[in-house]
Order: sequence, then C-alpha cells, then structure tokens
Amino acid sequence: MEQGKRVALIALGSVIDPEVGLDIVNMGLVYGLEVTPARVDARLTLTSQGCPLGPTIVQMAREALEGVAGDRAVAIELSWDPPWSPAMLSEEGRRRLMP
Repeated sequence: MEQGKRVALIALGSVIDPEVGLDIVNMGLVYGLEVTPARVDARLTLTSQGCPLGPTIVQMAREALEGVAGDRAVAIELSWDPPWSPAMLSEEGRRRLMP
C-alpha cells in the first residue's frame, strides 16, 4: 500500500463511531480510498441511511483526512451500495463488538 494511502487509512482509523465506540475502518464503513498528488477521495457508508450521527461521522472523517492531506483537496462521498451489515466488520471489529 502506498504511503499516502496508508497514512490516510490510519487517520480514518482515528474516527470513532460515537454510538458503537469502534473506529470506522474496523466497522467496515470505508468503502474506498484513493490518494493522488492532488486529492484524497474517500468513499464511506454509515450503518444506516437514517443514522442520526451520520453528519458528525462524515465531518470527523473529513477533519481526520484534512489533517494528513497537506495541500491535497479532500472529498468524501457517501455510498449506500452495498448496504452496510455486521458482516463488514473487520476481524478486530468482530472481536471487540461480538465477544
């Protein structure tokens, strides 16, 4: 994995879903991440389209990426396809949420 993408993924790993207490990477909410010399583009989802903390999570993700983007523009796209399910949890996420 390229260094810029690795740094961006680590930054997203600092974004905690306040309702669940787990970061959005281990929750499987990061559907895509592309880092170029000019941009950082992230494709995220939420646990549901009606998630009341959705705007907060997106803003925290934007701030995390802006903190490591340098001069790059940051764009976040919300995607609902495929819909999120607990099957998307990482092994670490499953271990922490489903003991």
